[in-house]
Amino acid sequence: MCEINCTATITEESIEIALDGTAILISLDGDIDFTPLAKHLTHLIERKCGIAITWAEVEEPTDKANIAKEVVDGIIESFNQVIEEQFDEVKK
Repeated sequence: MCEINCTATITEESIEIALDGTAILISLDGDIDFTPLAKHLTHLIERKCGIAITWAEVEEPTDKANIAKEVVDGIIESFNQVIEEQFDEVKK
């Protein structure tokens, strides 16, 4: 399976994700909305590639930022699992 490299940076105000030439901003102010990431991932399904994420963090991210990071990691992990399952079945 091919991989798309992705970098993510945590700041005090947001998580900034560079994914396949697109900058995705997830604000940490108020309720956190992961919809922009999910929408972009739906466009990548047809490429049949997983995502490899690399994090650059601030020295001491807030608890909220750490939780948001875990959610992003979970979304990427789920995406990769679906890609692997769906396209391995096609090969069989």
